[in-house]
Amino acid sequence: MTGNDEDPEERIGVVVDCILVDYRGDPESRGRIAQAVLAWAEEHPDEWDELQARCRQRHEVLV
Repeated sequence: MTGNDEDPEERIGVVVDCILVDYRGDPESRGRIAQAVLAWAEEHPDEWDELQARCRQRHEVLV
């Protein structure tokens, strides 16, 4: 995962929100998904950067 000016929790939050569009599960489940995404990101840094960029673009369009 490359660094930037955003807080790491905010970065992962944007990606999890992107993945969980309209997810109505409990916060505990969301936390488990965030941990799984973080584990995957550590193993696939190039793909993580690409996914993060796409999710950030989508988030900016929706805002």
